[in-house]
Amino acid sequence: MPRIMKSLRLALLLPLLCLTRSVADEVAQLALPERFLPGLEQLLRAAVQQSPQMLNRALDLEIAENNRIAARANLLPNVGGWANYYEAKDARADLPGRLDVTKIGYNFTLNQPLFFWGERRNSARMGEIQAAIAQGQYRDGYRFLAQSLRSDYLRLIIQKKTVERAVYNLNFLQRQLQQSEERLAKKDISELQIAAIRLAAEQAQIATEQVQYDYEMLKASVARMAGRPPLQDEEIPAAVPAAGYDTTAFERLLASYLGQKELPSVEAITARKLMENQQLSYANVKTRLLPKFSLSLGASQDEQSYTLNVGQKYRVNSLFGGFTATWTIFDGLAAQAATRNELARRRQMQNDYQQLTERLTQQAQTQVKLVNFAARRMVISDRGLTASENTLKAREDDFKRGAVSDADVSQARLALYDAEIAAYYGRMDFLSRTGDFLGTIAGDPVTAYLPASR
Repeated sequence: MPRIMKSLRLALLLPLLCLTRSVADEVAQLALPERFLPGLEQLLRAAVQQSPQMLNRALDLEIAENNRIAARANLLPNVGGWANYYEAKDARADLPGRLDVTKIGYNFTLNQPLFFWGERRNSARMGEIQAAIAQGQYRDGYRFLAQSLRSDYLRLIIQKKTVERAVYNLNFLQRQLQQSEERLAKKDISELQIAAIRLAAEQAQIATEQVQYDYEMLKASVARMAGRPPLQDEEIPAAVPAAGYDTTAFERLLASYLGQKELPSVEAITARKLMENQQLSYANVKTRLLPKFSLSLGASQDEQSYTLNVGQKYRVNSLFGGFTATWTIFDGLAAQAATRNELARRRQMQNDYQQLTERLTQQAQTQVKLVNFAARRMVISDRGLTASENTLKAREDDFKRGAVSDADVSQARLALYDAEIAAYYGRMDFLSRTGDFLGTIAGDPVTAYLPASR
């Protein structure tokens, strides 16, 4: 009986263990372009340090860190003072001639906040929160950049194939035109018949130049985005590899995301941190009419007269210490108005956060649907590619037997080019939508390329 109960408990726990698999394990099953395109992975790694966009975001991090230090400074002692040294010749009415006088004075003071009702501590915490927000925005900014690089890199592969197709089509039409010119010279065809062939060849020439120009511009755009020299043609893969699709992995990731009490998306985390910051600001506002206490320590040197003869001065060295209290008793009701404003802002932020969570929830669900649609379209386009490959092979076999002409084989090859381009676009759409979904649920592994400290 105990063995049966143990087996029963294990059977009941097994589904729970399956549901609690980590997001990283689930993401590892998904197809991402950098996993089968090493050139893209190198591009993504290089963009961390070389991309102009990431360089600016790194400066944002530095600014946020300096602001954090400045906010923390209010908790630390403030040391300052002054000093002077000068020589003088004093002419006194009670003494003949002039007197050489050396005057040295100084005052050095240390002020340490003691009790400010948590205001200084709250301000320091607000600086830390702003720095944490900047770090999150830095990571999310890189994720957006990486997603753009993924799409543009895949588009670059497709554009390379498009150029190849355009060049092949141009050569095919030029051969057709040459044959037609020879037939025209023999009076086998008329000028009217060759006019359409000439027009097609001219249009193909323009189209080829256009796609070549677009290809070069896209290479330059990717280079600017990644902060590196343009890629050479041999560095760009010839095809977008086929991608696998597991609908259950996406469903599990979505269920895990929706099942969390607080959404892990960067937008949601930032909103929560801003609400925490606002709560600290509200706490600070409530201390505006309360007394504040500080400790002062210092040393000074000056001159003082102790007799009725003010000309007789003596050096005075002083060491002092004590407490300072400041208290704003009435500020024209400004503190009350500021408190009410903070409460109103808090309600606004709570309403915005609720709308944000609803939007992110709907967005994640929609993205899973879009991934599913893209995957189904990708399967269809891949089947079309396979059919075109089989058709070309059949035409080549028929050509070897003399059953079809060379033009028929060329037409089949052009159809294969079109099928390849359509299939690559389908794969790119699926991979891009996968990256969008992972970004929404904060599960995109591309952020692992960032330095650990950020």
